[in-house]
Amino acid sequence: MTKLFSSLWRVACGAGLLLLAFASQDAHAQGFLIPTQRSVAPLTLKSHRVMVKITDRAAKTEVTQVFVNHTDQLLEATFLFPLPKEATLSDFVLYINGKPTRGQVLVKERAHAIYSSIVRTMRDPGLIDYLGGNLFRARVFPIPRRGEQKIKISFTQIIPFQGGLHRFVYPLKTPRRVWRTDQDFSMAVKLHSSAPLKNIYSPTHKVSVRRKSDRQAIIGFEEDKVMLDRDFVMYYSVSPKDVGINVLAHRIDEKDGYFLLMASPKTTFKSKELMGKNITFVLDTSGSMRGEKMKWAKVAMTRCLKKLNPKDHFNVIRFSTDVEGLFGQLQLANQGNIKQALSFVDKMEAAGATAIEEAMAKALAQKPRGDGVSLIVFITDGHPTVGETSPEVLVKQANQRNKWKSRIYTFGIGSSINIKLLDQIAQGSGATGDYVEPNKEIATRIDTFYDKVRYPVLSDIKLTTSGAVRLREIYPIRLPDLFRGGQLLVMGRYRGTGHAAIKLTGKVNGAARTFVYEAEFAKESKDNDFIPRLWANRKVAYLLDAIRMKGEIGELKQEVIHLAKKFGIVTPYTSYLVVEEKDRWRLAEKKEGGRPVIAFPSSTARRFRRGPRGGFRGGDDAPSARQEAAPPPPAKAAPMADAESFGAASGAGAVRVSKQLAKMKKADVQTKGGVRIVRGRRFVWRNSRWEDARYKSSMKTLKIKYLSDKYFQILAMRSDLRKAFALGSQVLVVVGKDRALIIGSNEESVSASALRSFLRK
Repeated sequence: MTKLFSSLWRVACGAGLLLLAFASQDAHAQGFLIPTQRSVAPLTLKSHRVMVKITDRAAKTEVTQVFVNHTDQLLEATFLFPLPKEATLSDFVLYINGKPTRGQVLVKERAHAIYSSIVRTMRDPGLIDYLGGNLFRARVFPIPRRGEQKIKISFTQIIPFQGGLHRFVYPLKTPRRVWRTDQDFSMAVKLHSSAPLKNIYSPTHKVSVRRKSDRQAIIGFEEDKVMLDRDFVMYYSVSPKDVGINVLAHRIDEKDGYFLLMASPKTTFKSKELMGKNITFVLDTSGSMRGEKMKWAKVAMTRCLKKLNPKDHFNVIRFSTDVEGLFGQLQLANQGNIKQALSFVDKMEAAGATAIEEAMAKALAQKPRGDGVSLIVFITDGHPTVGETSPEVLVKQANQRNKWKSRIYTFGIGSSINIKLLDQIAQGSGATGDYVEPNKEIATRIDTFYDKVRYPVLSDIKLTTSGAVRLREIYPIRLPDLFRGGQLLVMGRYRGTGHAAIKLTGKVNGAARTFVYEAEFAKESKDNDFIPRLWANRKVAYLLDAIRMKGEIGELKQEVIHLAKKFGIVTPYTSYLVVEEKDRWRLAEKKEGGRPVIAFPSSTARRFRRGPRGGFRGGDDAPSARQEAAPPPPAKAAPMADAESFGAASGAGAVRVSKQLAKMKKADVQTKGGVRIVRGRRFVWRNSRWEDARYKSSMKTLKIKYLSDKYFQILAMRSDLRKAFALGSQVLVVVGKDRALIIGSNEESVSASALRSFLRK
């Protein structure tokens, strides 16, 4: 197994996100400031802050940007801001010496000409995406030497509504010379609806969602030094039902489609509507827990006990060499019992060995009280040393003894634990495992977890459809319980098309409940093209987890490789190359000009020093030999895990692997890789360019020089190619059944009529 995983593995779950393929009429709302002095580059963007107020479908957006003049010159510049096509400018404040100055809006024809000249000057393919729509322009003078320029602009728009979902887009794009904000980028959306809000979801940014009520929510995102290379997209829905369900679909080429299902319960419940839960806290008090571990574990237990609901039943079990339960069975969470529990926890001391078998058996033997879901929170920092110690037997026993179908949430402290054991126990019960550092993180993470599971709404969930549509390859494989304030995201494939009734069944207070919704599964839809890669990311995670637990299986390995290549996902078998073939050997170096470079295991490094024949493909952070054309690396990178860590049962590397796979299984934000999806087409990075995956060597080709007159003529004739052209200065794109354009440094002579004929659809 070590030989098979001799190359480094980087899980593609870090930040850095794929660009959604929007319709060609979408304009971009990222402004930039261009000095009139041609020798001066566009000004650096210090910060970009966006405030959006949405009432039902009406949105008012206020953008505040601060630019920095790093030169010793007093500058004059032009501020350009492409407004979304359907947006109406409501306010513009340009601060010059503390005084506001008005700008002017250019008509579309003139704006197009001006913008074309800007694209040629700046030589940035990403700017192609700006063409179209209304261009706002303002003269800015003076911009002080080594000073800042603050600009505010506001506009209003009506948010599109289709298929039961509202889709808000704040398009972002910056010139290549403004890779990222020097400081912060923030997005704050205040959402108010006259009907109850249900699903709120962003496929592009990891947002926080705070629901103030059933009709109000605040959605936020903030990060420093952010690359503004992806559009902010947010879906939201309204429904009077107890659980709101919405479906997004993507299907092309008559193949099985992909779907994303969102399910959210209402926020406000009457006391009688909320079910009580059965929860048992099991804490390792062995000698290895002495010190900070025990201190913060007790803090975590105290916080959770104080948040128990009046309808809950609970127990606390501690274990070391022996096992001791506070109560003989689950007890009602009244003030007296909680007070006893707090005292029990306070007196706990760390000493002795680790009797995991007996502790798990005692927790699972408790008969549930009432009709609520049963949860076990199992906290440990070590291997089993008393009683049964075989991980395989312990997992089997946990599954056999769990006759009440308790969800066993495991928390491993530190890295001296059997990760495979805890992961399999948790997954076998339909729960999840997590790992925390032996410090304050213990209390923070467990407390946060408890807040999420505090109010169960729907348990034992199953998903089915009626009619011609059939769902398959659904992830997560076992649907988790739904809690108040939570949201269930399900991804999968579908066969058949048209209208279908979706049935979500589960238990509420022990009684079966069915929610039925109508959904449209499109015969062909190029929208929502982020779904296939998210689905593939989840499937790969489950396949890799099976290999990690059971050893390599040929069929699973081949499926991982197939999906990884198709969707640009980094795995132990594949990785993402961003350097030229001839430069691969450079990846073996630890540093290059003071710049950090990927570090490889010594065996891999030796092979690279001999040359690039090993066929190893470098990781995301490899230095690019052609930075202009190569896909940029993610802004943040996940830690690496080598072959030894992938197969290990314990250690820091094994913890990283478990965390990486857990993130992939819950992936709900699109990430970048060696593949781009543009208007339903797949483009792969190879031969120093982005190539349309449909391209065949038998096709007729026409070479067009990047940013030449014909380049812009083609964009005027075929606006649908704009997104593909925006991929870079080296692109091969199929334009017909047997024809393809090659965008690059050369151009073939062709008449206007011949060009139109070549571009026919």
